[in-house]
Amino acid sequence: MPDTPLRPLGIEGIEDLVRDCWVRATDPGGRRPDRELPIVVLLGRHGSGKTAVLRYLGRRAATAPQAGHDFASGRLRPHEVVARLAFRLALTSRRLHFPRLTHGLIAVDPDLRLDVTSPDRARRQLEKRMHEARQISSGLLGDALSEGVGLLNDLGVIPVPGAGLMAAVLFRGIGPRLLNSVSRSGLEWYGGGNGSAPLDALIALNERGRSEDPADQEQVDRLLCAAFLADLRAAYRRRGTPGRDRNCLVVLDNIDHGGGTRFLGMLLEVRQAQDRRDGGDGDPLLTVASASTARAVPGPFDPGPAGLRIRAPHQASYADWRAGIPQAPADSSWNWYAVQLPDLTAGQVSRLAEGIAPRLPEATPLVHRLTYGHPWSVLRMQRAAARMIDRPDADVRLRGILDSGPLVQDLAEAMPQAPRMTLRQDALHYLLQGLEDDQLAGLVSCAASRDMESAVNSPLLADFSPRIRETLLEETAQRLWLVTPLTEDAGTRGGRGSHYLPATGRTAHPHPLPDALVLQPWLSLLLLRELAARPAEGPYPDWESAHQRLHAWHAARRPAHLLNTHYHQLALGQVEEVIAHLELRLHTLPTEAWLYELYAITAAPQRDPVDASVSASERADRLARELAPDAFRHHRALALLVTALWLAVDPRNRLPNARPELNFTISASFRDLAWHTDDANSAVLRSEAARFEIHSA
Repeated sequence: MPDTPLRPLGIEGIEDLVRDCWVRATDPGGRRPDRELPIVVLLGRHGSGKTAVLRYLGRRAATAPQAGHDFASGRLRPHEVVARLAFRLALTSRRLHFPRLTHGLIAVDPDLRLDVTSPDRARRQLEKRMHEARQISSGLLGDALSEGVGLLNDLGVIPVPGAGLMAAVLFRGIGPRLLNSVSRSGLEWYGGGNGSAPLDALIALNERGRSEDPADQEQVDRLLCAAFLADLRAAYRRRGTPGRDRNCLVVLDNIDHGGGTRFLGMLLEVRQAQDRRDGGDGDPLLTVASASTARAVPGPFDPGPAGLRIRAPHQASYADWRAGIPQAPADSSWNWYAVQLPDLTAGQVSRLAEGIAPRLPEATPLVHRLTYGHPWSVLRMQRAAARMIDRPDADVRLRGILDSGPLVQDLAEAMPQAPRMTLRQDALHYLLQGLEDDQLAGLVSCAASRDMESAVNSPLLADFSPRIRETLLEETAQRLWLVTPLTEDAGTRGGRGSHYLPATGRTAHPHPLPDALVLQPWLSLLLLRELAARPAEGPYPDWESAHQRLHAWHAARRPAHLLNTHYHQLALGQVEEVIAHLELRLHTLPTEAWLYELYAITAAPQRDPVDASVSASERADRLARELAPDAFRHHRALALLVTALWLAVDPRNRLPNARPELNFTISASFRDLAWHTDDANSAVLRSEAARFEIHSA
């Protein structure tokens, strides 16, 4: 058996949840072996490591029956999925047999065409096919087949045989004496316990299996899903069956493809019907699925932007799922339990870097602040940084990391005609795969806005169709790309502390920013580069047009929208006007409130955020001289503070990581301002200067 892979970083809470649901044995806390189980769905953006987590969980559960399937590998009917799951479960446990499912699969084998015009002949044909399957099972072929595919037992990669050979594996391990008894119990199940002839029921199933009528196909799928679950329940009820202290684990990847959600919905309906019939005993099947969109999970409902109740890994537990079930649930949505996969912390990014290159952990602040821990993007960024970190001009090269070329060294030689895709273009293409062109164009426009609510409520999307304007916010939320806004203060620009500015009281800002959801910063950065490259004569707003629309919309709603008004003014390069506003406000606001305003405004994006040909401090000085000549003459400290903080928004301007050069400019500007204010305000500004000095020490 393959070794258990390394645990993906940050999934301890998810692993605890799965293990709690996986273990059946009664414990002092009163765990019932047949308790109800949720359908656990791991939600994550493209590149969040969903498949790696499922593979890890499956390998960790290798001591009990487990199976997997990837719905992205192709569309299958629900009964075809349970056939493959049963096949893999039987490979992992010789004690698991599926007589009910096996008879059903034989009956719906496309190669079996029964003569329904002659019931007696049809019965003989069916009995012959079943006898052949039993003969194969009692021989060596089942074991030989299982040995041949045992090492491939992974997410949907096993070449599944036809119904006859599949039946051989599902029956394998049963001695000749018990084979007929087990087979008979599976056959009798189709009689329904009401005296009906099982063979006649299977003949009717064969006829429906060849029908093109959706109702017939639905009935076939439901019946065989029910047979699958009934076999599992029967296997766990037998005395002396080893391994009954663990449920069967099924991991299903990409249920947002290939009918995955439909399959799980049908399985859930069949499970609940069996619970009602059998008195509420749960079946021994724990399902852990994954999806890239909240749309794949039909509940439970939440008023949040994704419309779905989603738990963080540290919140997730079996008890939390049970606590969320209403006393009188109106539907089955509570059976679904959605958990979002975490992004990587700075410490975890550093741990990954240690395994790639010796000096790569030095680039952790840059990599983490660019990607905000998105796993796929972190790895791509680290591999690109590893080619630069040991060079004498490493800082210059790292500033241009997003525009670096292909990661495969000989890609240009292997595919000379292929367009050269930069790391930035590659990342955007990967992260937003499956998004329609007009949706992507709309999202590029929305990146100009500080938050998505303002983007869709303003005239920003006036050039787009009503469908895009009405659905883009929901689409982005369901793809999990909306996050709560980050604190915009010295903590996000490399200083110590975070969210320390007062939110209430005399020194709080009178009109703070709303808690509206924003695009995840890494995606926002990539989209802003696309917006900056848009031509002015194109069908959609370019950089100037987008920010002008937003500026006018916010300006009409002052004073509540004052911070966003000047945010877009700065994005348009109107630095002189922004500095004049901040110079006036410095004398009318409490200093703490003024700092909040300063950081909120200078968080604005810059059309050309990085210039690798000059140092960031030199560029801050140049921007102040060129874009705010009057302010540079009369309020030089404030002018340099604004341009330096504006550049400091982009972590590529914060190099070298050990002592970011912009820290000195920012700290010196704060101290210069402190010299020209009263004692109370001076103390606050000196304290703010120290935040950057401490970090740069």
